[in-house]
Amino acid sequence: MSAQLLKQFISSLQQDVQRLDQLSQLLDQQYELMSRRNTAPLEQLNQQTLQLMAAVELSHAERDQLLQQFGLQHNRSGMHSLVSRLPAAVQQGTRQLLQELTLKARLCHAQNEKSGKLLASQRQLMQKLTGMHSRTSYPAMPL
Repeated sequence: MSAQLLKQFISSLQQDVQRLDQLSQLLDQQYELMSRRNTAPLEQLNQQTLQLMAAVELSHAERDQLLQQFGLQHNRSGMHSLVSRLPAAVQQGTRQLLQELTLKARLCHAQNEKSGKLLASQRQLMQKLTGMHSRTSYPAMPL
């Protein structure tokens, strides 16, 4: 395994941990704006959120390619295999990074779910108040 590729791999994990911290903050802000129905800054915030998510997705795809270059499967098993092959001094830190990445990804997912539930309840309320029950009232959004 190339030392340079390993550094790139670990650096990618570190960057994604930072990105997920930023994403978590943005998702908190998004929820607050949605709960106050403050739509003006919401569009810009949503764009920032999408850009950050795209960066995380790209980074993940690049790590998958690195795993393949190492001759490993690009899944959890391949990741564990890679970590087990690392020098002992690097193994623990990499494991912690992976755990942190997993926890932060789960947190972001939960925050996104919370915002989705808020949006759904706001939508239901608007439908009740306006009497609009047509699916075409809000395109591409299931009831």
